[in-house]
Amino acid sequence: MRDIYSVFNANDTYETSAHAHDAFMLMVPEHGVLRFKDEDSGRSAVLNRQFVCVPPQRSHSSSSLTARQGHLALYVDPDYMCYALRDLAGDANRLLRAPTLGIWQTSAPLHPLLLAKKALSQPDPFVDRRRPLAQVDHLLLLECLTISLSQPSLQRSCTERHGAMLVRDVKAYVEGNLEQAPGLDELAAVFHLSRRHLTRLFALHTGETVLAFVQRLRVERAQTLLRYTRMSVLEIAHSVGYESPSHLAHVFRRVLGRSPDEWRRG
Repeated sequence: MRDIYSVFNANDTYETSAHAHDAFMLMVPEHGVLRFKDEDSGRSAVLNRQFVCVPPQRSHSSSSLTARQGHLALYVDPDYMCYALRDLAGDANRLLRAPTLGIWQTSAPLHPLLLAKKALSQPDPFVDRRRPLAQVDHLLLLECLTISLSQPSLQRSCTERHGAMLVRDVKAYVEGNLEQAPGLDELAAVFHLSRRHLTRLFALHTGETVLAFVQRLRVERAQTLLRYTRMSVLEIAHSVGYESPSHLAHVFRRVLGRSPDEWRRG
C-alpha cells in the first residue's frame, strides 16, 4: 500500500492547466485565494478557507487569485483511501463511501495540523521525520474525510455564489491584491458577475460600495505602514495601489484632514 504523497505549494503566482491524477487529490489552503475549475463540467469556484477533493481521473485546473498563496496538496492512492475510510469507521469490515468531487469549509483542527506538517517538513540532517510526517498526513486526510462525509459540498459555480460568501471572497481578493489596485471591472470579471450585480450584493452585505471599501482598506494599510515601518511615503503609496505619493496625500487630506507626513509625525 502506498503512503500519501504530499507537497506544499507556496508561490507568488500559481497556475496549472487542465490535468488529472491517478490518485485522489485534496487541496487544503494555508493562505491566499485560489480559483478551482472542474474541466469536465466547466464549473469553477473560488477557494478561500475551503478545501477541495478531486477523485481520480477528474480533469481540473487551478490558479492563484492573490499575489501570494500557499496550500497543501495531498495525493492519496485509492487503496490507501479505502484504508483511511475503514480507519475512520473504526471497523475493518466497514467501508464508508469514497469522497466525490466537492468543496468544503475548513475546520478548526485543520490549522494546527497544517502547522505541524509545515514544521516537520523543514529539513533536518540528523532526524528521520518520515514516520511523523506520514502520521500527520493521515490525520489531515481523516479530518478532511470527516468534514466531507458529515457536511454537504459547497461546490457551485462562481455565478451562483451570491450573498455573504461571495462578498467575503471579494474582500479577500482585494486584500490580497491591494498593491495592484483591483477595480470594479476586474473584480466583476474575476467573479463572473456584472458590475451592477457585484455592486448591489456588496452594498447589501457590507453597507458600503466596493470602491469605498477599497479606499478604506488602502488608507488603513497606509496608516499601519506609516506607524510601524520606516518606509517612505512613495514606497507606501505604491504598496497600497496608488501611482504617486501625491495621490495618497490627496486621499489622506480628504479622509483624515492631514498629509501622510503630518499623520506620521502626529
